[in-house]
Amino acid sequence: MSKSRVIAAMSGGVDSAVAAGLLVESGHDVIGVTMKMYSQTRPSHAKSCCGADDFDDARRSANTLGIPHYVLDFEETFRRNVVDRFVTAYRTGRTPNPCVACNNFVKLGALRRFADRLGARFVATGHYARLVHAADGPRLFAGDGAKDQSYALAQLTPQQLDGLLLPLGELHKSETRTHAARLGLAVHAKADSQDICFVEGGDYRNVLDRAAPQTEPAGAIVTTQGESVGTHAGISHFTVGQRRGLPATHFNDGPRYVTQIDLVTNTIVVGREDELSSNALVADEVNLIRPDRFAGGPLRVRAMTRYRAPLNPALAAFEPGSATLRLDFEAPERAVAPGQLVALYDARSDEVLGAATISAALQ
Repeated sequence: MSKSRVIAAMSGGVDSAVAAGLLVESGHDVIGVTMKMYSQTRPSHAKSCCGADDFDDARRSANTLGIPHYVLDFEETFRRNVVDRFVTAYRTGRTPNPCVACNNFVKLGALRRFADRLGARFVATGHYARLVHAADGPRLFAGDGAKDQSYALAQLTPQQLDGLLLPLGELHKSETRTHAARLGLAVHAKADSQDICFVEGGDYRNVLDRAAPQTEPAGAIVTTQGESVGTHAGISHFTVGQRRGLPATHFNDGPRYVTQIDLVTNTIVVGREDELSSNALVADEVNLIRPDRFAGGPLRVRAMTRYRAPLNPALAAFEPGSATLRLDFEAPERAVAPGQLVALYDARSDEVLGAATISAALQ
């Protein structure tokens, strides 16, 4: 690949700093950019991100690497495309993927437009996934098994992937830290951020209360057989697969889980763990990275219905006359949650073929 101008997204962590460093070593013209996407309302902690310390760490890493560094205010873009979508999803009984939305609309959306203005061919991130720029289009593959983040990138279009570089794609996390120490980066031992950046304290309900304070209508909690076992104060407090926070029941055959959230009747349905499984799903917002693979009709794939879930063999087919995708699983899939991304992998390799947003689970 020819040497190009690259905008390196630098969060202040070790992964993005090493990604920028490896690009510098390979001869690219690298510009570091830290995106201000969210203003914290409480002090940051070791596993959070987007705090003032992270901006300082990104600046110091860029200085060590000898590259220019800028902080861009993307708060409004982030609020509109990530936080608002997050709130709407929970208010309507769905379980959102904020990191997927951030990749699509902010990092490969707003930041991509900034890169275009600077004449940069690529945006680079510190994701652990492999990306091959082939003559007939980009090819996305899973990365390090323990840290693989290809799921979070599976909704990117081929056009977005064409302008992306993933320098850590062939590395394991331990190798990244070794590179960080070799490059003299002070963040080489910095702990990974694990929380969603705008979910302070780990409770997403606080985000809902701040972003859209409102009183939700109460409703019934019923079993899969229709028996009432309690009431709830709003469907946004629940997600499919949830066990905690459910009312005590008289059943003695094991715990109950949320199996369905019925927006129309404002009802939470609970059932046994074996009732949590689905044989199929339908999904919309379909993105095909390899549309040619689906041109011949139903295709055998392996599906991941939530981040780091085991891959489940399935048959992928488009509903006649629509853009709706249907997946029929070889083995029942646990806790299929509407609103979550389902990533589609090749049946025999680690290649990502596309993704879609789950709209309903089918028994």
